[in-house]
Formats: sequence, C-alpha cells, structure tokens
Amino acid sequence: MNWERYLELKRERHRPQNRFRPENEIEAKQALALGLIDIGQYVEYSLTLEPLLDSVHDPDPDVRKQAIRKIAEQRTPFSIRMLHNMLLDEDEEVRLYTASELDRLEGEMQKHIHQLRKKLIENPNQLEIRFKLAKAYIEYARLLLLDNNLRHFFLNKAIGILNRNIALQPNNPDYLFYRGWVYQMQGNYQKAITDLTKTIKLNKRFAMAFLILAEVYFELGEYHYVKWIMNVIPVKKQQVEEYNVHLYWKT
Repeated sequence: MNWERYLELKRERHRPQNRFRPENEIEAKQALALGLIDIGQYVEYSLTLEPLLDSVHDPDPDVRKQAIRKIAEQRTPFSIRMLHNMLLDEDEEVRLYTASELDRLEGEMQKHIHQLRKKLIENPNQLEIRFKLAKAYIEYARLLLLDNNLRHFFLNKAIGILNRNIALQPNNPDYLFYRGWVYQMQGNYQKAITDLTKTIKLNKRFAMAFLILAEVYFELGEYHYVKWIMNVIPVKKQQVEEYNVHLYWKT
C-alpha cells in the first residue's frame, strides 16, 4: 500500500466537505482498504442500500420520493445522512417529503423515549425498562442528533443507566455490549475494548460485539487485531452485511 497516499486520504476523511461516500459495493471495499471509511460505515454502504442509492439519483421525482420511505425504514446513520442530502433535492415535493419523513422518525423516537421514562417512574427498579430506555437514548443519539453536545448528552444518559444495571448484574453481556458500543461512539476506545472483550468472553456467539470490537481496533490502526477478529467472528451467511465484512478480512 502507498502509505503516503493512505495518510493523505485519512486526513481527507476528517474534512466533512470532502468526505468520500461510496455508492456501490466495489467503491465501499476500496474505501475500506484505504481507510476512508471504517468497518461500521462499510456495513452501511453494503449491497442492501445500493439499489436505493440508484433510486435517489433517478431523474424522475416520483421514483426519488418512493425511495425516501424505504431509506427511512433502514434506520442507520448512513440512511439518515442520505435523507439529509435529499433535503437539498431540486424538486420541492421531494424536499418536503424528505422533511416529513425526518420529522416522523424524530417524533416516533421522542414518543418512545417519553413512554419509557413514564414507565420507569412507575417502576423505578425494573432493569428491563431501564435497559430499553438506554437503548432508546443510544438510537436517538446515533441516528438523529447532528449536534455533538446533544449527542454526547444522550449517550452519557445511556451510560448512566447502563452503569446502574451493570452494578446489579456485572456479567450481563447485553448491558456490557451496549456500554462498550457507546464508549466506541464517544471515542473512549480503551473502555470500549474492556467492555466488548468481556462481552465476548461471556457470550462467544455475540457477533455484533466482535464487529464493534473490530471497528475499535480499525479506528486505532491495529489492523492485525481486526484481521484476527474477522477470522474468528461467529457470523452466518444470512447476516449479509456482517458476512461481507468477514469475507473481506478473512485470510
């Protein structure tokens, strides 16, 4: 690999106005190899979204409008970014339809959070309700909050809830996984590694824990660990995106 070019491309990755966005599987693989995108983003850019990417560039506004609802249903950071891009569409109806979908998603998430908070007030010691609320905060933060301060505020609220649950059930792999995932989102990689490694020790079939741990090591530039994880990850062919990542790194 041309390391000089690699470092140049890595710097480009941190300039939002120049951020590379692959539009098919081949470009996604090349971007992953060059470090332009990380493993989580590669999953988002997988073949499951490729047909929709074609649709949003269709010259017919009706085709673009039909794609918007399907994109919103994906509920991934990439699909939400696609919707924000559609707010700049040349057709006014497409822009309005996109805005309504984003409003609908935010309204649904806020309503869900409100309902869970109400249930928790009525049942303050219910670990499962607390866990659902933590996951709701995480989903809201990672999908819809573009402001970093707000995003960290809700992620910290999720960590606070998970800390309380883990204090009572320190060997619950689900609680540890989600806390580790939040640490990864915040860039607190050492804490993420600790939680995700313990998750895997407790549940060796926890494919997402392997995937997020590999992403952490990818972001740290520890590619030999990424390769090792991708050779032992317990992933099935039915898990299309994860399986594609596994095949990419497999020796």
